[in-house]
Amino acid sequence: MKVSSPIGELPFEPRRLTVCRGGIRVEGAMGAWPAHVQIGPRDVPALARLLARPAAVTAAATVIIAGLARLAARRPARR
Repeated sequence: MKVSSPIGELPFEPRRLTVCRGGIRVEGAMGAWPAHVQIGPRDVPALARLLARPAAVTAAATVIIAGLARLAARRPARR
C-alpha cells in the first residue's frame, strides 16, 4: 500500500490488525515512522457512501446483463 502525503508517496506496511473497543485498528509502518489507521462506528456512514456507488453500478450491470440474456434466450435463432 502507499500513502500520499505532502512529503511524497510512502509505502505503508500493515503489520497488525486488531479489533478494539473503538473499532478496527490497522497498525504498521509508513516509511520509517510507525503509523495506524483506526476505523470506528462514526466512520461507517462515510464508508457506506464510498461503497454504495460501486455496489449500485454492479447491481445495475447485473440486472441489465440478466435481462439481455433472458431476452436472447427467448428469441428464436435466425437462419
